[in-house]
Amino acid sequence: MRVGVLRAFLSRRYLGFWEAYLKALGVEVVRVEVPPARHQPYCLPVQELLAQVEALKAEGVDYLLLPDLQGAVESEKGGGQCPWLLDLEATLLRYFPGLPPVLKVPAELSERVLGRAGEVGHLLTQNPMLVGRALDRVRGLLKPPPPLKTPPGSVGVVAQPYLLEDESFRKAVEEALAREGLIPYFPDLPPEKLREEGDRLLPMDLPTDRELVGMVHYLHRLGRVKGLLLVVSYACPPIPGLLQKAARRLRKPYRLLTLGEDWGEALRGLKEELLGA
Repeated sequence: MRVGVLRAFLSRRYLGFWEAYLKALGVEVVRVEVPPARHQPYCLPVQELLAQVEALKAEGVDYLLLPDLQGAVESEKGGGQCPWLLDLEATLLRYFPGLPPVLKVPAELSERVLGRAGEVGHLLTQNPMLVGRALDRVRGLLKPPPPLKTPPGSVGVVAQPYLLEDESFRKAVEEALAREGLIPYFPDLPPEKLREEGDRLLPMDLPTDRELVGMVHYLHRLGRVKGLLLVVSYACPPIPGLLQKAARRLRKPYRLLTLGEDWGEALRGLKEELLGA
């Protein structure tokens, strides 16, 4: 039995447990290292996702492990109406008609995951005793990972959670700000706390939307943060529109920027505002 897994879309939050569990079940875990399919008309994170899925499909895996980004919450107006965030499985099925069978699992860890883990184990092994032993071995891994550390900067950085979990994205932002003598401050609260922050600013339905808006509210109220950088991974209107709606409530200087574009002029303007504040 071979199960393909993805290093993308919040994998830092859930994949450590599931990889260990699958191996404890005697299942082969398949990862791939492939460059993004840059010819695709999608943002870079989705290009990377598609390249991995295509490679796993070519590997002939029996199942594909996918994160449930929204925790089974449904909303017609959520996710900035981005199909990759609203329903990752359904969107991939439209792109890859011959997609391997999907094992959808929560994108976060808690004791509540044990029920789904048991279901997946029984499906893959049909061996209740093996499933029980495997769960006992990995139960200690259900604790959510701590937030990534942030530099002690004065420019708060807001972006979709799947971007902020990406070390290469953080490095790119740090380097862009450093060229203008600025230092970032990434949100350092757990996801559930950021969602609570979001509910105070702009109530939303989907967890990723609540978390995104919560970053705006949290960073805006921090005294050390003097300005905000709102980053989107592509210029498609929905998600920038959601951030613009939240930004209308800000009093601190901010810039809304698209990943991959030249930020120089915008960051110089932000720096001038911060120095003049």
